[in-house]
Amino acid sequence: MTLRVDNYPHAKMERILVHDLAANTQEYVNFLPARTLATSYVKPDIKNGGRLPDFVDHTRPNTDYVKSYLNRQVISQSIYSLDVSDDIEPSFVAPCLDVMRLIRMHRDFSPVMSRAYTKMAKKVGHLEALRALESADKRLSRLEFRYTSTDEEICDFAKAKSAFVMRQVAAIDDVHTAFSRVQDILDDYGIAFSEAVYKEKLEKGELRSLVNRACNEIWWRRTLRRRALREIENVARDLTLVHKYGQAYCSDYTLKRRRQRDEDNAEILRNTVAYDEDDMDNWFSLYELSNKSVSNPDIRRAEMFVRLKGFENIAKASGHVAMFYTPTCPSRFHSVSNGQVNQAWVDAGRPTTRDAHNYMTGMFEDFRKSLDKAEIKVYGLRVVEPHADGCPHWHVLFFMEERHRKTVTRLFRKSAMADTPNEAGAKKYRFKSEAIDWKKGSAVGYVAKYLSKNIDGQHIQADVATELDGISAAERVVTWARVNGIRQFQFIGGPSVTVWREMRRLREEFTEDDTVFKNLDNGEWLTLENIRRAADSSDWEAFCLAMGGVFVRRDDQTVKPCYSVPQIMEKLIDEYGEEHTKMKPCITRYGDVSGARVVGVVFRAAYLATRTRNWKTENKEIFLRGTKRIMTGVTDVFDALEREQEYLRMADEQYAQYQQYLDRLDDLNAYCFDESEFATSGFGARVDSGREATTGSDSSPWTCVNNCH
Repeated sequence: MTLRVDNYPHAKMERILVHDLAANTQEYVNFLPARTLATSYVKPDIKNGGRLPDFVDHTRPNTDYVKSYLNRQVISQSIYSLDVSDDIEPSFVAPCLDVMRLIRMHRDFSPVMSRAYTKMAKKVGHLEALRALESADKRLSRLEFRYTSTDEEICDFAKAKSAFVMRQVAAIDDVHTAFSRVQDILDDYGIAFSEAVYKEKLEKGELRSLVNRACNEIWWRRTLRRRALREIENVARDLTLVHKYGQAYCSDYTLKRRRQRDEDNAEILRNTVAYDEDDMDNWFSLYELSNKSVSNPDIRRAEMFVRLKGFENIAKASGHVAMFYTPTCPSRFHSVSNGQVNQAWVDAGRPTTRDAHNYMTGMFEDFRKSLDKAEIKVYGLRVVEPHADGCPHWHVLFFMEERHRKTVTRLFRKSAMADTPNEAGAKKYRFKSEAIDWKKGSAVGYVAKYLSKNIDGQHIQADVATELDGISAAERVVTWARVNGIRQFQFIGGPSVTVWREMRRLREEFTEDDTVFKNLDNGEWLTLENIRRAADSSDWEAFCLAMGGVFVRRDDQTVKPCYSVPQIMEKLIDEYGEEHTKMKPCITRYGDVSGARVVGVVFRAAYLATRTRNWKTENKEIFLRGTKRIMTGVTDVFDALEREQEYLRMADEQYAQYQQYLDRLDDLNAYCFDESEFATSGFGARVDSGREATTGSDSSPWTCVNNCH
């Protein structure tokens, strides 16, 4: 029962022993002027402007003397109260039922929400925990769709919604009106097209392709999966699950779903083959091909170390210096501080990981503009890494000329401290710089652990920021980057790595008599061969020097990648019945032009094709069944021949005997029509001698009539 104190001189007293005259009982109660159960201790009561304490004390005095004294005091100072319980509108009537109502629709994510509620209730109270749970439920729900749906439910929902959108725009002829309708539908589920995408397609006259995407089941499926994982991770941060002493870098739920997704993708890759159209015997599974590319963590790590070591060798040879910088976000982007919820993060509206990353990229862009104005060039590597609470920070390794060291550091610090420079801890933690001494160690050693931690955790015993081992920490970091769509590594300066990878496809040495190089002189041919050899031998230092140096502009580098939009041949018949051939760009399933693809490299007047095979993909079972069907038909023919004993008839010995039989049969036929020839022949003489040897024979004479039938 809630009591309102009327005309009591000590209305602000915290503890008062109340005597219930009806039940003749006493109870120690904390009194506040007209508080309600809906009031939060961190938010002012709208009606009364008060604050509710974080605890309610109903303890009773243990000493008899104190108890009797207080009883006499209560009787002498009666409290005139009014029961206003019926006028209260609490936020949550039954906490247990409210918790079940909020979490039951989220299936596998329900245990995560319930555990988060239990932990928050102990720290901030049940009311605030319930409000946080209600906020999470709203964030995870979009009309009838839940971001926590299973993958099967997402697929079913994508199929239904794509068909719904198709029906909605089927009767709309105007593409702008159709797109507006599509945007309204997509916005209800948080997956509307961005303004930049809209402007790009509008300028190219491909706005219809966006409408077609919204009518495609596969597009819905991919977009919902990506959006769902990101929203779940944002909710996990809102519920303070992601931090150093809880679930570091990312939530356990997101990690579990990522593992399952990786297993499904691996199974799909194993069951899909890529085959050469011109040589059906040349085929590989996509799983094999992925392990031969930079998708393989070992290959990716090796390539990055090769490139970084090449930069370091160039810096030492050129007399350049190396600087290691660590900028991070302001306090409002960190959800947890010293094991507690960061109030600055709450006051800022709980910014997400993407918000923090966008801040960092904007800050770095301002810094790059400052370098361009100062006409300073640097080269190196940028690594994005999360704090334990999911807030990103950067590690940047720069190589530069000695005279630019102080200027680069000053400009970088200025950009990093431009936002809230006077907040607590900003000068200490916001920006750190360290000069690398070549005598004490290499630049590669400074970033080696960051590279491994952000790839697969190899060669790392334990993670310093958490209590995880290296491999477990790396798995969580990679999951964090994938879910939030963050590019972990970016090399700055140096020639194009695309040319490096394309030149590594060319294994055979270039010869001067090759027709491709007929317009090149000996020096140019040698330059091109040096680039190929450097790439083939994994010498990034030599490759950079041959391509024009580490400060070379993309337009000025020696060899450039060649991109081409896939073309298809279209045959047209004019009004006179003549056939004409026309080439046109390939169109995607959505109706827009396919993106340009790398087809080779260009060096002056020479074009080198590096992708000469036409690969197609097919389900492995269907592909193998098709090849087996061809051989099965051939085998069936030979099996039939064997059953008919054709091979036995074609044996050499039997064939010779059969040929002699045919020759003899021809002779007999000839003798039947020429009796004189038959009589003079040896065969006829043998017949006569046989006839004479027969005694008492009255057989008919040898004539054609008697012997040839």
